Amino acid sequence: MKVYHVMVEQEGGWYCARAMEDAAVFTQGRTLDEIIANIREVAALMYDEKNVQVELVVPPGVSTGARRGTGGRGQIAKSSRRMRRSQPTKTV
Repeated sequence: MKVYHVMVEQEGGWYCARAMEDAAVFTQGRTLDEIIANIREVAALMYDEKNVQVELVVPPGVSTGARRGTGGRGQIAKSSRRMRRSQPTKTV
């Protein structure tokens, strides 16, 4: 399984994303789910990769739309999607 760590930035109402492993893998979308789907589509079209795991790297200050209650770490775990903050926050 190929894993892409994807740096996410936000401009206006759009997210811009690029894979840290391959500068040719980049996209944009209105939601983080759209970013994940688009990255998988790019990997499939460019490299014929079908089984791709996407890990979003979201810097502080970028709105994720995620609810709190994750221990203050800003992490979301789903079956094939993980999101993490680029700098962990301190939990008290």
